[in-house]
Amino acid sequence: MGSRSAQCALTLSAMTESETPGERFLPEEPVRRFADAVTLGDADAAIAVCDPEVEFLSVLAVGGRAYEGHAGIREYFEDVSSAWSEWTVDVERILAAADGRVAIVMTMRGRGRESAAGFSERTGHVWTLRNGKLLRNEPYRDAERALAEVGGS
Repeated sequence: MGSRSAQCALTLSAMTESETPGERFLPEEPVRRFADAVTLGDADAAIAVCDPEVEFLSVLAVGGRAYEGHAGIREYFEDVSSAWSEWTVDVERILAAADGRVAIVMTMRGRGRESAAGFSERTGHVWTLRNGKLLRNEPYRDAERALAEVGGS
């Protein structure tokens, strides 16, 4: 069996190729694809699921500010790459709300580029989508709070 990165790449590739206008859309898909893109370090795959006016806040952001637009998503990937030698997102749960928002619970793992110190943190985000693309997120250090925001538990 191949590596996790290779499996994610095949999944992302297959999803992108299968999309056609008018195809049924599941709001969870862009959220999962963004998380997979972060694990792969693939800014282009992340941008593909983001609205051009995306506003992304990271719980562990290097700069401590929102990353705006597709250029901001590229900058986020550059910041992650400059600070961390390893960075993965393990998705635990994705829950779509009736209002169209989507919560994700995940564990982020990383290893500092210079310190080699490792960390692991369970967090959550609630995403707002526009036209099937990620528009903005609200990060939560308490993952259960993210689920509660969309009516889950």
